[in-house]
Amino acid sequence: MKALIGNTLGRICSDIPGACIVLQTILVVTLSGVLGYLFVTQELLN
Repeated sequence: MKALIGNTLGRICSDIPGACIVLQTILVVTLSGVLGYLFVTQELLN
């Protein structure tokens, strides 16, 4: 799975310079948003 994602990212990167940075940023923001949301909801429910 990791190899597949890395492969796709690599292909997009070579096709569109700058897309890599944008995708990684979106990924990080999404992940932290989801984790933060889960943390907050767990804390509030308990």
